[in-house]
Order: sequence, then structure tokens, then C-alpha cells
Amino acid sequence: MSCEKILVLDSLDENSLNKLFSGEALAIHIKKYADKEISNKLTNYFIQHPKLECHPHDLKKEDKTVLVDYGVDRVGVSYNTTFGQAKESENYKKYFEGALPAIREVRNTCAPYLAPFDKFRLELDEMWSPGASIANFEGRKMHAGIARVMKRPELSYSVEKQPHFDGLQQKEVKLIGQYSVNIYIYMPEIGGELELWDVPAIPIENLIEDSSECDWRGILPISTIIRPEQGDLIMFNTRKPHAIRSFSASYRVTLQSFIGVLPNKHLMLWN
Repeated sequence: MSCEKILVLDSLDENSLNKLFSGEALAIHIKKYADKEISNKLTNYFIQHPKLECHPHDLKKEDKTVLVDYGVDRVGVSYNTTFGQAKESENYKKYFEGALPAIREVRNTCAPYLAPFDKFRLELDEMWSPGASIANFEGRKMHAGIARVMKRPELSYSVEKQPHFDGLQQKEVKLIGQYSVNIYIYMPEIGGELELWDVPAIPIENLIEDSSECDWRGILPISTIIRPEQGDLIMFNTRKPHAIRSFSASYRVTLQSFIGVLPNKHLMLWN
């Protein structure tokens, strides 16, 4: 597929976001969004972080959520660990009690400079007329801007082998679209590219039921591959198939958040 549907920009703008949300654009790619010095500082901070832990991908299997290790670690807790959990559960408490402290920890690490994801949130809210904010699906502020660290390159084949989808597994949260923003603060010299497929998105009302048995690469058309450099930002529709190309050395570190579009077009950010 041609790269004409990849919007390469110097900065975010409302018209480009509308094209992404309507499906006219496959992705938005902003070069050098994050400062190199701050990116290096955050990379060193995250890869050595004492709370670095597995960031599993959630597979929906009928009424159960199965978490699978694709070789991606994280600093901060993700909302998918609470799916199917009672509000009294340890995972539920861990997520909400740690959400705002995790955001502030990154902000303090970048001080006196603006943290890359804080910059994104501010610019998104200023530029998008209906506004943008951290999500509060359950009446409490959620985490946004999680660090995703891939420093186990021997497992990176799994995220290339099987394209996947991401979708909020909560029917009571009414969205009209779900997207992802990734700020690439470190990239391996070879590999680690983002791979996207320009096919119809899974309808927002359908729960995502990824399957490790489905041969997506045998079904899907030719993909588009985007090679992000350090500091770049990319946004795309998570309900379309996507994958990360494998790499054999070094590591890959991103700041990531999901972006949900509410019926009134307000944007909610969460991990």
C-alpha cells in the first residue's frame, strides 16, 4: 500500500486528527516530537526501574480475559489487569492507587523540562475543540502515558509473528473509536518498526477476541511499515491489525496511551 495515508507532520492539528478518526488517514507521524536529551534520560530511567514488570496483552476468550507475555515490559500498571476483577481485588487497588503517582514520577524525572507525554496531553486538549483529558471510566483518574519497554529481543518475534488488535473490554464505557499514541524514546538500530494494515476496523461495539491460532498474516493484505526514529510520535487506530517488527539486539522504549473518542467527541486517555 502507498504511504499516502500516513500523515507526516511537524505538529498535531485538528484537521489531521479528523482524518485519522474518519479512516481517511491510516496514521499520524510527527518527527522529533520528544527532545533527544529527555528521551535518553527517560530511557535509562525506565530500563533500570525497580518496578519494571511484564506488560501482558489481553486476549478475550468468551467470558474470560487471558493475559499473554509478548516480550513487552512496563513501568506502571495497565487497566487490562483489572478486567474481570472485583473492586476489592489487589489488581484493581494497585491500578487506581498507582495511576497518578506514576504520572507524577515521570514528570518529576523530567523536571525542570516538560515530560513528553505531558506535552502531548496539553497540546491535544488545546488543539482538539471538544477537549481531551485523562480518562475516569469508573469515576477515578486513570493512568496515561505508560512506559513500554522491550529489552528481551529474543521474545520480540512474538509481536511480529501475530498481528493483534487492542480494544477496551468494557461494554459499559461508550466510545465511538479507540486509538493509540506512541512516543518513541529509544529504538534499536535495526528492527522494531511499526506495521499497520489498512483494513476496516473492528466495530467499536464488538469485543476484541484476538486468537493466537488465527493466521492473520495469511488473511491480511500487504502491510505498511513505519520506521520511527528516537523522539517520533505515531497515532493509529488500535482496532485495526498492527504489529511490531522483531529485533535482535538492544531495546525499544515507548511512552504509550490509548485514546478513546466519546460520543460528544471528547477524548479520554488511559492505559
